[in-house]
Amino acid sequence: MPLLIKPGNLKSRIAVIVAVLVFLAVGLVTATSLLLARSETGAILGSEQYSTLIGTGAYIDRDLDSKKALLRLLAEDVPETALLDLEQVQRFIERHTTLREEFANVVAFDAAGNLVASLSPRKAGDPVNFKERDYFRDTVAYKEGVVSAPFLSKLTRRPVVMITQPITDQAGRLKFIIGGTLDLSSPRIFGQLEAVKPGKTGYAFLLAGDGTLILHPDKTRILANVMQEPGGPTRATAAALRGFEGWTEDVSKAGAPALLTYRRLRTNNWIVGTVYPSAEAFAPFERARAKALATALAVAALAGLIGWLGISRLLRPLGVLQRQVAGVSDGGGDLEVFNVQRDDEFGRLSRAFYALSKKRAAAEAALAAQALTDPLTGLSNRRMFDSAIALAFARAQRSQGMLAVAYLDIDHFKSVNDSLGHGAGDLVLVEFARRLRGAVRVTDTVVRIAGDEFMVIFENFTDHCHPHALGQKIIDAMAEPMRIEDQSLQVGTSVGICVGVTEGLTVHDFIRLADAALYRSKQNGRGRYSVHAVAPADLINGAAVRAAP
Repeated sequence: MPLLIKPGNLKSRIAVIVAVLVFLAVGLVTATSLLLARSETGAILGSEQYSTLIGTGAYIDRDLDSKKALLRLLAEDVPETALLDLEQVQRFIERHTTLREEFANVVAFDAAGNLVASLSPRKAGDPVNFKERDYFRDTVAYKEGVVSAPFLSKLTRRPVVMITQPITDQAGRLKFIIGGTLDLSSPRIFGQLEAVKPGKTGYAFLLAGDGTLILHPDKTRILANVMQEPGGPTRATAAALRGFEGWTEDVSKAGAPALLTYRRLRTNNWIVGTVYPSAEAFAPFERARAKALATALAVAALAGLIGWLGISRLLRPLGVLQRQVAGVSDGGGDLEVFNVQRDDEFGRLSRAFYALSKKRAAAEAALAAQALTDPLTGLSNRRMFDSAIALAFARAQRSQGMLAVAYLDIDHFKSVNDSLGHGAGDLVLVEFARRLRGAVRVTDTVVRIAGDEFMVIFENFTDHCHPHALGQKIIDAMAEPMRIEDQSLQVGTSVGICVGVTEGLTVHDFIRLADAALYRSKQNGRGRYSVHAVAPADLINGAAVRAAP
């Protein structure tokens, strides 16, 4: 039945909007839950299939190991006469009737590769020399038994492998080789694959380490190499050939989604695998999903109203926290708003914001201080000076007051570095900076510009003699010898001071005039200060030069 809502009924509109939103939310949650459930179902099916493959792989490994052990025992039982007379090898093999139960055929070759014995009758045209076969050459080379690569038997037209065992005399010379042919389509091997075949449409297969298909329901593909087939191997099979073991959901060779499982054999690097089409594997889940969706839609209306009311109440503190975060981010809030005492998730989250914000503020302040501080002396650096002198100049212009800038360096500092080394020079700079800070007011800005050059910004003074007093205090502070590396050094300084009102001048003018005053101090013998006045003579008594006492 259509919903009839009057234009003025705002509450009904809100109710419908909320109901629709919650309905969509329930549908989204249900769909997400079903996706997660499908993923879990796939994990269970894949894990079960892989566990089954582990058992199958272990069985095939044990079967191959037992056959190799049987041939080793047979080799130990060979009589000495057979080593001298190869014609007795045929009778020796035929006496061991259990070999027919374990192998499709048992043969023997002499050291030259000639066939000297066979349990199965030979046909005309059958090869009589096998020295070019890989398994024969590997057995001769390694002097131990090997398991051959799979090949098609000319006798049975089935895929087989040859398990070999060399027979040597007491001197270690190869006399002949016994080989057992294993029919891979026999119940012991193929039957195991049939037992692990998943579902009705799934299948199992056996793959050699080089990509050769040993067993497969598609008989036309047996002994074909998947690396050479049109389109190459599937992505999952290519990964298995590179070493992957386990299960994955991917596209099969038929192009359909499937659960693909791979397990590598221990004895000969073969891979046993299964393909379980997703359409069959997840069929029960798909039926359950349809019922779950119908149930979810049935309860969505009621859940919508209840959920909206409950979530609105629960998320109210989060809205407050969000507004607080936005306020702090915009620069209009105080971090203390996060330091709440609620003992719930929102309280803990707010306090976490508070702690992180405090740490961030402290880190930013530390970084800002490092960017404006000389790392050796702890004084302000040139970057800080540029900002401080500009602000001081602006304040002096607004108040129409006076400003003073001192420019100073260490006398004969190069000789300290040359005679005592840069380490001692650094100690001199640190001590010089300490004394300079102590000689000026706390409100004055002390800066290391570069090397042994320093500057001081003086503000808020009205006495015209004040710059002279400051210059003399700096000279006096350096009068006492410095103790550097167990040596007493007399370290002096030359100071140039520019003082006056800022009207008609620039920051660059003050720095240039202070530098010029410093130059005059050096010309007049160093260890003294010079003051360059830029104000009328009735405020400051012109330029003056004072020496250290």
